[in-house]
Amino acid sequence: MRRQAAFALTLALSLSPLAAPAMTFMDVQVTCPIDGKPFPARVMGSGTSFGMYFDRQRFGAIASPAPLPACPGSGFIVDDDTRKYSQEELTRLRAFVESADYRGWVANDTPYYRLAKQKAFLGESEDEIAGVVLTATWEAGPRYARYAAEALALWQRRALRDAGREGAYAARMLVGELQRRLGRFDEARATFDGLRADRAFPGKQEDAETAAYMRKVVDAQLQLIRARSTAHARLDEDGEIVDF
Repeated sequence: MRRQAAFALTLALSLSPLAAPAMTFMDVQVTCPIDGKPFPARVMGSGTSFGMYFDRQRFGAIASPAPLPACPGSGFIVDDDTRKYSQEELTRLRAFVESADYRGWVANDTPYYRLAKQKAFLGESEDEIAGVVLTATWEAGPRYARYAAEALALWQRRALRDAGREGAYAARMLVGELQRRLGRFDEARATFDGLRADRAFPGKQEDAETAAYMRKVVDAQLQLIRARSTAHARLDEDGEIVDF
């Protein structure tokens, strides 16, 4: 069974619940590619999402982020248990998980942050890594500033790559969110002022509701910036700011 972490690459309002009425978990057997041994893991089977925060974290009867299987001992994250590694890759990975850096991430960092380091080591795309580091910020706790700064740098480069293409506005909105959450209010204000002044914003959207939502988010972000708020925030069903 494929259990690969999925990361949204477009920012859109999504108030439609998933098919399942509540959050459920499954106990599964996963094979660790590092030592070839199976181990038990608990993964999310289903959940209900009612929407998301400005940083794309889902809320509702859902684990956001979803738990990741980690190999006992090595701590290697198995995000896709159907993936086959060559012998050369396995040799490199085994040395990697024994390295001082990796042992430090196992001891001090979160599963998604560790997954981002694995993906970087395996040469996966920076867009993929940006999504994983962003997800790591949702579980960061006291590590938030460090993770968010790393995510911001990645998403700033993503926004530059996406310039003039579909998804560019979503990336720019996320850049502004991370700037605000980090207390970089002047930078965040410039980002959202630039979006509001852009006559093409919010770009081609699937429906008018999504476009209207994106404009409301920009206005809400500027309101939070004026209040010098670094809160984790979203809009409620009436378009009012909910922050924590």
